[in-house]
Amino acid sequence: MENENTNYVKYLIELSQSGRKNAFFDLCEINLRNVFTVAYRLYPDYEKAQQITLKTFFIAWENIKSFDSKKSYILWLKSVAIKAAINELSKSGTSLSPLNGKTIYAHEHERIENLIINLPNEDRIIFVLHDLEGYDYDEMKSFLEELTQDEIKSKLIDIRERLMRDLSL
Repeated sequence: MENENTNYVKYLIELSQSGRKNAFFDLCEINLRNVFTVAYRLYPDYEKAQQITLKTFFIAWENIKSFDSKKSYILWLKSVAIKAAINELSKSGTSLSPLNGKTIYAHEHERIENLIINLPNEDRIIFVLHDLEGYDYDEMKSFLEELTQDEIKSKLIDIRERLMRDLSL
C-alpha cells in the first residue's frame, strides 16, 4: 500500500509539473493536515496557520516545475511551510507566548500543547522542528541561520528542562 501511495504521489507531482491544477489540488488535499500541523505548531494562531498553509500551497504551485522528484515531496513542502511560518513570526514582531493565569485541562496532552504553544517563538521553532517533526540539527540550521548547531543543541536542552519543570516531572 505504501508503494502505491508513493507512486500515486509521484504521478500527481508529474501531472502538476505539466500544469495540471487538479492534480496539484489532489496533492494539496493529501498533504493539507501535515502542512497545517507544522504551521500551527510554529505559529499557534488558527487563522494565521490557515493563511500560512494557503501561502505554502501557493508557493509550492509556483515552484512545482523546479521540484526535484528524487527528493521527498512532503519534506520539501514542510520546508516551505516552516520558512513561511518563521517569516510570519518575524514580521509580526510579537511573541505569541505567555498566557496569564492557570488553566484547567481535560487531558494531559492539552497541558503539554499549551506549554509548547506558550514557548517563546524561537524556542517553539527549535522544539517543534527537532522533537515533534524529527529534523536533525543540520536541517534545523537551514531555518535558523543566525544560530550555530551548538547553540541550537544548548537551547533544546534548556527548552526540554523548562518543559519538564513546568510539567513537574
